Amino acid sequence: MENKIEYLIGKEQDFYDFLDGITKKDKVAIISHIDLDGISSALFLQEILKSKGIKTKVLEFTEVGSGAFSKLPKKFKKKKITKIFMSDINEESDYENFEKLKNEFEVFLIDHHPSENKTKDNVLKTKSEHCAAWIIYNLGSKITNLEKLKTLVCATMITEFSYNNENNFNFLKQNFPDLTKDNLMDSEPGNLSETINAGITYFKGDERKIFDLVLKGKTKKLEKYHKIIQKEIQNLIDEFHKKAEFYSEKNLYFYYASPKFSLTSAVATILSLEFPDKTIIIASDVKNEKDFVKVSSRNQSGNVNLNELMKKGIVGLENASAGGHIMASAAKFMKKDLEKFKQNILA
Repeated sequence: MENKIEYLIGKEQDFYDFLDGITKKDKVAIISHIDLDGISSALFLQEILKSKGIKTKVLEFTEVGSGAFSKLPKKFKKKKITKIFMSDINEESDYENFEKLKNEFEVFLIDHHPSENKTKDNVLKTKSEHCAAWIIYNLGSKITNLEKLKTLVCATMITEFSYNNENNFNFLKQNFPDLTKDNLMDSEPGNLSETINAGITYFKGDERKIFDLVLKGKTKKLEKYHKIIQKEIQNLIDEFHKKAEFYSEKNLYFYYASPKFSLTSAVATILSLEFPDKTIIIASDVKNEKDFVKVSSRNQSGNVNLNELMKKGIVGLENASAGGHIMASAAKFMKKDLEKFKQNILA
């Protein structure tokens, strides 16, 4: 069965041409996001490069947002990097520094986040429903055998809601025939996604540790952290039910959480499945940045464009960034502007 992926920017051959242009003199880096999609994407890219006899010199995981790419040129110059793959990263979140990076190195971006930027060269962009790992898995499967990684790509597609696309769901069913949209999280890839996501949350800031465990097939070592994270998630959900503010005119829940771990995204996702027709916004402090707040938003109905809502929320706010998908998006801004943010999104 053919896996159909529609590209909004670029075409498959652009990736293969960039790959074929890498010589023995080049030193290659991979930059990827810090979630499961980012880790899987980086792993698939590394396997593709390995099949071509190319060693990854630097592997970097990063948050997105203003200034996210500012320190990378200095680091990469020190390592004498010449070519860079970026995966699952919305370049719009730090576009000025993204452009600087492209001016100093040969960069190829593979992503599925909506973007209004006009960079076309060495960019592959799809609709949000196709996660970055799924894109790269398809690209790589045409030049090397990635069969051993099919459970991982399925786990990532579940986390990223890629199964909402009929063709993507058929791929999941092809590999796991008993899978339905009601038992996704009880399936083998569903359990794997929860286990890896728990590890990413528990070891936030040390994504390379998770990458190495996944690469070596040692994800069972993360199961004990899964139990810890699940307990904290349930506590946050219980608190949400007691304390969340509901704005009926916008059909929107807003809750300021104080989690032990970075869980706003996971909790917002779970609550959005409980309240599929409502907008869920979970805010929390930013670790190591006491003056900032981050928010995660979800709405499963698709009736609200959360990418636009988050951008509307930060209008007029200093040092703020926002972006994501129609049904899942995020923002970061200074704590002093919390009320202004709420006014913006409720206006």
